[in-house]
Amino acid sequence: MICSKMVYKHSLKALGAGAVFAVLLCSCSTLPGSGPSKRQMAKDQDEPADEREYSVVKMDVEVVQHLGDLRPVLLNETFSTTINGKPESVLGIGDQLVINIWETSGDGLFSTFEKKQSRIDSIIDESGSIFIPYVGKVDVAGKSIETVRAAIEDGLKGKAVEPQVQVALKTNVSNNLVVVGDVNQPGRYPLPIGGVRLLDAIARAGGSRAPIYEAEAKIVRGETSDTIRLDEILGRKNNNVWMMPGDTVQLMHKPRSFTAFGAVTTKSRHLFKTETLTMAEALAQSGGLSDGLADAGGVFLFRFEDPEVLSEAGVEVPDTLFYGRAATIYRLDFNEPEAFFLARSFAMQDKDIIYVANAFAAEYYKFIRIYVQPLLDISRTSTVFIN
Repeated sequence: MICSKMVYKHSLKALGAGAVFAVLLCSCSTLPGSGPSKRQMAKDQDEPADEREYSVVKMDVEVVQHLGDLRPVLLNETFSTTINGKPESVLGIGDQLVINIWETSGDGLFSTFEKKQSRIDSIIDESGSIFIPYVGKVDVAGKSIETVRAAIEDGLKGKAVEPQVQVALKTNVSNNLVVVGDVNQPGRYPLPIGGVRLLDAIARAGGSRAPIYEAEAKIVRGETSDTIRLDEILGRKNNNVWMMPGDTVQLMHKPRSFTAFGAVTTKSRHLFKTETLTMAEALAQSGGLSDGLADAGGVFLFRFEDPEVLSEAGVEVPDTLFYGRAATIYRLDFNEPEAFFLARSFAMQDKDIIYVANAFAAEYYKFIRIYVQPLLDISRTSTVFIN
């Protein structure tokens, strides 16, 4: 009987050792994890570009020089199409005009011995016209003030005595833009004759309620629309476009963010807390690489890049594009001292993803904790039970 127990105990130990060995063989590649290992990323990088759906770029000085800066953002060229640098102001239905007419003689149509000038207040009617005595109806809608002034003056020639005409806009009804959204004073604002630029229009509406690096302006003009961040307007003069009648400007609070995964201290979505953010600052904001888990040579940044930007930098563009953008992975090795300077010089973009792979030793200890330790505990429990 004792012999049988001993045989059974040795069988369990042999079974435990065999089970451990079997798990070692088949479970190393099935460990739970937060993403691919550096070895897997390196394997994928060695595949031909036409067989991958993304580009893999090792970050070095040349890459940072070509791809590390913020990408310039330009508004749709449609918004920059103006006459003589600014839109031409024209009259429209409902506008109120003041017409002053002078004559050199005191006995003219519009003058007396006491006063050689007459004032006519007129509103542009639904047909786009105004009525001037001795001239009749004058079509003015869609015309500039100077064009209307010259038309009235020409109509009075031969009727009035050397007439001189002045036309002034009293109330601007037709030339307006609308500013809505996250501004302090949303509403409908008239366009002055001298014109108004995008930032001026936002300032008239009380400015943005959010910091400029978290505010985005959407401009709608007819069937055309485009969006741009306020800090990108300030940084580039061409983005501060002239406004046109009927434009709508919507301000939205849209803070930029990045996401950190893998062996970092804080796995989360993080907001940009400043106007610009480098990769080094982003890693610090996520708590840095996790001690005992992170592979310092396996730090990756995932983003969608403009294919033209990659081509200009000499990076092979994959055949597969996502909405016209190329999926790109930047790899940084913090085992190299220069990596800290590279990370400090590489600018983050909105919706970037940082991923830090687990070290091989961390995978080994994870394997021990998940698979080996429970088997050893079972073996000890079985031995105690048999004894």
